[in-house]
Amino acid sequence: MSSAIYAQNQKQKSIQKEFLLYVIPSVISMVVSSLYVIVDGVFVGRGVGESALAAVNIIYPFNMLQIAMTMLIAIGGANYFSRYIGERKHKEANNFFLQSIIGLILISILINVFVLIFPEQVASLLGADETLMPLVLPYLKWIALFGIIYMPGLGLSIFVRNDGAPKLAMIGTLAGAILNIILDYVFIMEFGWGISGAAIATGIGETIAGFIFLIHFLKKDRMLRIRKPVFKIGNLKKITLSGIPSFLMEFSQSAVAFSFNWAILLFVGTIGISAYSVVMYVCSIFNMFLIGIIQGAQPLLSFNYGSRNKENVQKIYKLGLGSNLISTSLFYFFVFFFGSQLAGIFLPGNTELIQMSSEMMKIYMLGFFPIGISLMNILYFQVTEKEGRSILISALRCVGFVQLFLLILPQIFGIYGLYAAFFCGEMCNCLLSVVLYKRSRRKERRQTESLKNVSVA
Repeated sequence: MSSAIYAQNQKQKSIQKEFLLYVIPSVISMVVSSLYVIVDGVFVGRGVGESALAAVNIIYPFNMLQIAMTMLIAIGGANYFSRYIGERKHKEANNFFLQSIIGLILISILINVFVLIFPEQVASLLGADETLMPLVLPYLKWIALFGIIYMPGLGLSIFVRNDGAPKLAMIGTLAGAILNIILDYVFIMEFGWGISGAAIATGIGETIAGFIFLIHFLKKDRMLRIRKPVFKIGNLKKITLSGIPSFLMEFSQSAVAFSFNWAILLFVGTIGISAYSVVMYVCSIFNMFLIGIIQGAQPLLSFNYGSRNKENVQKIYKLGLGSNLISTSLFYFFVFFFGSQLAGIFLPGNTELIQMSSEMMKIYMLGFFPIGISLMNILYFQVTEKEGRSILISALRCVGFVQLFLLILPQIFGIYGLYAAFFCGEMCNCLLSVVLYKRSRRKERRQTESLKNVSVA
């Protein structure tokens, strides 16, 4: 369904059906995309060893940085793309797409080539010590090499979804993930390529997914067009400001993982890093689930905001909020009762690490209850042109309350205080976002009342 057809069909379909039409493929795409790292962890843990598993976890912040930089440009541009489609300004909408993709290609080259030139320095910055360095370096180099293609491909999938083709975005992601799983087994278990095999399998899967997204340009009813872009400083500023919250939303995982890696090394040691890596794998799946809901809601919110349909904006917001809270409750129930079995997938036979990972999960993952609320509020501010508020909350999720509690709670409660720091920090972020949302809604209602009074007069 193209964006032009979407404008007509929206009158015939309930907003709930539209929400599901976009959110379900988006959630599947995001969860499956997390398998690129998860499956690497399973095969590396079983086929190479626990040290290799820790090495993959060390690289995790760089993986998230790649995604975060993609979100900065792609979501920022897609937000305006859908908004202008809602305003029926199709030429301007397509130009936002063109500027975003070219900018993303340039940023992808800069980031990944830098890592290829200075791999040891980057690995040290990520926390690799002398023991892990020989395992970290080959994985990092391959991830950076394929990242030059991966980042523009991921950005393209976001525009394809915003152009009314969420199913194609899902199919491309699924195909890449399935291929990654197959190649992980072949390269690691059969060929014995070790940790390099995991990175190569991931890169090939991501590349194939990117080519599938290009199929969208063969459709006649698409809004996206390949044209010569008209670069405008004002547009680039809009893309960046609108995308910063999405960048920070993704980068928060890297920032938190980086902070916890250092804290766990200090209080627990290397064994704690291995246990935390399992927690992060499980967390990344559900975090992608929540982000899938957010990204699925984004085209609808942007389009309806551009169409000045405030009623639908609020309906979509409430649907997203409810979906986040319900899914978090179900996920936490599963983790609470089956955490040991989940940990056993990554660490078969290691009773000590399985127990440590299971205990960590039960406390750490309480933080996803407030996260679901914060993410929806961030998106709301992002779409309704209140970027300052969304940037503030997103920035604090990266460096702020969580790090503050990491400094305080372990000193008082020991290792359990370390686990609880995540929940306490995210709860503070959530409360701040709720306060700002309520203030925003009160201001909107006052403005609406003022307009009504002027009309009556």
